[in-house]
Amino acid sequence: MIDLALWGLCLGLTALCWRMGGAPERQAAGMLLAAYALSVAFGWVRIDGLKIVVVAVDVLLAGGLVWLAVAFRRWWLLFAAANAVLVVIAHATVFMEPGIYQRAYIAYRMLPGLAIPLAAGLGAWERWLAGEAAFAGWLPRRVVWPSLAV
Repeated sequence: MIDLALWGLCLGLTALCWRMGGAPERQAAGMLLAAYALSVAFGWVRIDGLKIVVVAVDVLLAGGLVWLAVAFRRWWLLFAAANAVLVVIAHATVFMEPGIYQRAYIAYRMLPGLAIPLAAGLGAWERWLAGEAAFAGWLPRRVVWPSLAV
């Protein structure tokens, strides 16, 4: 049940990022949606107990987020890219030490993995609060009222 709630939270934050974000937010949301789809569709493929497709998807997602963080000046991209690299490091530790406790491995992947869509959603929301229009123009600009203080 908790797993379903976490997937719903991730998909909701990614949808928020897609709807309210600019070009970098929408590109990251597209990467996240592709990563979710591939992980669900091919997550059953295992080699020595390791979900190899999930590892490959996480490596590609980390590379894409690092590329976006370098290409665009957004704070959340740097945070998301750092967390994606932490997920890749978690996979690398299992390659180096196969006897690692499975729950520790899942926990080590889960928290940074949840921080990525959270950062993306907060970045899109912050962009909207700043009064910047959404990339698709679906949402109106936030009206910033002038100060009434003299």
